Amino acid sequence: MPKVIIAGGGIAGCAAALAARKAGAEVVLFERTDMLFGVAVRSGEVNGNGWFIGQKELRFLGGGEFFAALESLKIHDNARFPDAPAGHPFIFHTGLAEPLVRRMVLGAGVEVHFETRVVNARKKGARVEAVKLTDGSWVEGAAFVDATGARGGLSVCTRYGKGCMMCLVRCIPFGDRMGIADKIGGRELGRTRPDGTPGTVNSAVAVFKDTLAPWLKAKVEKEGLLRIPLPESLIDTAKVGIGDAARPKEFVENIILGDIGPVAKCFGMVYMPQEQIRKVPGFENVQVEDPHRSSFNHICNFVFSERDTALRATGWENLFCAGERAGHGGVVGAMGTGYMAGHNAARSAFGMEPLVLSASLALGDWIAFAGEQYATADGLKKHFGMGRGAYWERMLKLGLYTESDNAIEQRVAEAGLSNVFARRLK
Repeated sequence: MPKVIIAGGGIAGCAAALAARKAGAEVVLFERTDMLFGVAVRSGEVNGNGWFIGQKELRFLGGGEFFAALESLKIHDNARFPDAPAGHPFIFHTGLAEPLVRRMVLGAGVEVHFETRVVNARKKGARVEAVKLTDGSWVEGAAFVDATGARGGLSVCTRYGKGCMMCLVRCIPFGDRMGIADKIGGRELGRTRPDGTPGTVNSAVAVFKDTLAPWLKAKVEKEGLLRIPLPESLIDTAKVGIGDAARPKEFVENIILGDIGPVAKCFGMVYMPQEQIRKVPGFENVQVEDPHRSSFNHICNFVFSERDTALRATGWENLFCAGERAGHGGVVGAMGTGYMAGHNAARSAFGMEPLVLSASLALGDWIAFAGEQYATADGLKKHFGMGRGAYWERMLKLGLYTESDNAIEQRVAEAGLSNVFARRLK
């Protein structure tokens, strides 16, 4: 049985592992920290706008079990965000997600190594042959998935941010993010902020719920999502456009506070010093959970791989990328690109040509469109998620958004892709 090696155990890496296993490959996953699910441990928001279509297509493509698992952790339904009027957005309990995903991945027969970083790679011609681990050993594989993300690390956050925030990326105890493509001379890209500064800024700040005023804690736990107007003195329009997601000005003029289970999350806040947050009624005694210094968050989208529409890293025959490493964030985006990269890595391992999703599907059109845009300097200044921004507008224009499960299922069937991610290849 050919072996697929996956670097990174976030949502994308886990989805890739499940897809490659279902395709019939042996799968070994290396995760640099002590847990799976990556930075999504503080995500919570799912299914808004075009992401609703993405997850529905993924189900009919045969990759729906991951989303179904998160759906089982739903704690607030119809959480209407200011920039998500369509779809069926909900919030899941982020504190329970990692154990559930861990059981899924291990139960599928994936060999997982925690606290193990990929620190180098060996190549021959246009193929990757093996990866080197922190203990100096080399592990060979038939195909590889780089799902190591696009977060900067200590040096990047210091140079392009406000220093280390001791954030959920956890570079200090587990080391900086390091990808396979980094080590073999892969062609790399990175988004920029409006002023040209490399990387974008993480777009949320989490606070301990018990430090909110009792009335505010009770209200957010009951309603799930609140819009709390900020005093004019705290509104900082400089935040617009520097975040990792294309959030509109409502997220700068208000605190969009959501209950994501273990903590409350200020969605789209980008940054705000703790002493400023405490000036807002109900936040007088609040303590910030992530980052521990709230003057600036960690740097995102600093580096990702140039790739084709099969999510194969440019110039390499058997290296695929997923999630942020492919230029795609968001829970459903990481899942979709993860399943595709894992499935294609298995196809490569079996000596088959990679799959390219039809542009008649939102997922296929989105992957192709974002790849084209990232090839331009202007495109690297923009966000191309399915939930908001340029691609959401494109989806509506092309008529790819629908509330009908039957229409989505038929679209997948007409493309000849029904349950393609569930098929055993060999």
